[in-house]
Amino acid sequence: MKMSSTDSKKQANLSRIRTNQRLSRARRKEYISSLESRIREHEEKGVQATLEIQLAARKVAEENQRLRELLGKVGVSEAGIREYLQQPLSQTPCRREEQQKDAEPNECSMAADLISLITGANTSQVRVTLGCAPGRNCDVDEEAIEKTITRLKGSTSN
Repeated sequence: MKMSSTDSKKQANLSRIRTNQRLSRARRKEYISSLESRIREHEEKGVQATLEIQLAARKVAEENQRLRELLGKVGVSEAGIREYLQQPLSQTPCRREEQQKDAEPNECSMAADLISLITGANTSQVRVTLGCAPGRNCDVDEEAIEKTITRLKGSTSN
């Protein structure tokens, strides 16, 4: 049986449609595969970032523990550390000179020495109570000095 030209056109058209469908399915499958690969890659990066964050947190916790031990060796109690840490950062008593426009600043080391003489407390403990960092000489206002003396006199009389 001989095909007519319309039948052969239909056959060619159907063949072209099947080929296009097959190519479309292959492209879609490849696209989905690439998306799945990208998802796996992003998940791996997320896991890696989580591990890095956990490692950093562990390192910070260990460092904090060592710093607490060091503070304990210089006479700062755990309660003193907690009290200091509960203060908002903006209210810690030790400030740089440029932040104190109203009051006459007092050098931290000099204030710590005087408070130590008055209260009998360790100078390092006094500096910590004032909020001064070791090795830095910042300025402390009168109110902070008075509060520190009161606090340390209260803790030494107990």
